[in-house]
Amino acid sequence: MRIKELYAVNFRNYANCQLALPAMINVFYGANAQGKTNLLEAIFYGAFGMSHRTNQEEDLLKLGNDAMAVGVVYESFSGNHEVKLKKYKQQERWKKEILLDGAKVRPKEHYGALNAVMFSPEDLQLVKGEPALRRRFFDMQISQTDPVYYDLLVKYNRVLLQRNRLLKDLRDNGGNVAVLQPWNEEFIRLAAAITAKRMGALGNLEAIATEVYASITEHKEQLTVGYELKANNGELLYPGTAAEIGEAFYRSHLAERQRIDILRGNTGIGPHRDDLRLLLNGVSLRSFGSQGQQRSGALALKLSQLEYVHRQIGEYPVLLLDDVMSELDNNRRAQLLRFIDGRVQTFITVNDRELIPPLAGNAYYFIANGKISEVEDGQ
Repeated sequence: MRIKELYAVNFRNYANCQLALPAMINVFYGANAQGKTNLLEAIFYGAFGMSHRTNQEEDLLKLGNDAMAVGVVYESFSGNHEVKLKKYKQQERWKKEILLDGAKVRPKEHYGALNAVMFSPEDLQLVKGEPALRRRFFDMQISQTDPVYYDLLVKYNRVLLQRNRLLKDLRDNGGNVAVLQPWNEEFIRLAAAITAKRMGALGNLEAIATEVYASITEHKEQLTVGYELKANNGELLYPGTAAEIGEAFYRSHLAERQRIDILRGNTGIGPHRDDLRLLLNGVSLRSFGSQGQQRSGALALKLSQLEYVHRQIGEYPVLLLDDVMSELDNNRRAQLLRFIDGRVQTFITVNDRELIPPLAGNAYYFIANGKISEVEDGQ
């Protein structure tokens, strides 16, 4: 998968940006706060319909404007395509349009059309950070190649939100707990379906991550990846086998926890509580790994995300490296560049262009005050 052109209107600090991107390795360099990351954010927005930096899409608009557009022209195994997103205010209400090859589509039809993987300094916290980071990583990995999974997540989050509202109302105002029943049944169905999808993807993730980590460490250490079903008090739920994590499992645990869920006003079990378990040579990488080992683990997970998509759909996604090169030591930086060279179209933001050696046809763009200047290699 390769991006051929990016354009953005009234997006962040770009009033009107149109950029041809024929190269495999595209380096955006310049001082901080000039607009380098905004270009990667525009690509990310084109791929996923959201920002990787904010939950408020209105923040993406150039100051003083009430309409913006982002477009990405790309090629994949199915041919040439264009995705365009528009955000605008109409009669004091925000509207959003997504067009794929000129036709309006819904978010679930858009997600996975243009595949991309983002790697930023925050991702170096994948190993030692909160479980939400690892869930988001895993969910995005599966969703890009499985539209059914994406749809399940959207429905699950809506049901979870409504169930939590009812739990808070029962806690604060009392009432008949029977109002939970229809939402419980929908929660159970969706939770079981999501967990089954995650367990099905887990084997592929572990195989790839183990392989990548071994290559990073020259086969001196072994990384394994497992899945933990957790309650909101940190309790681990242990079914006998993965096959037992079905509707009966969730129905039983939801019934057992109903009283405490009402007292706390939220749902204490489910896919929104679970976590990936990362073990290095059989012990917790998060608890006992050195900082270097944890960073190698994070790098292995992000590279495995690339390889996972490749094995599922037959081509690599584009890779967005946002200011991550300066955060990696020379060895890990070399491992990353060796992996992408010649096979993954990559967009890199750096302050110092010398951090990126010549690869498979680098293109350099100097960014200053939202202005883009293409620079000849070597200058």
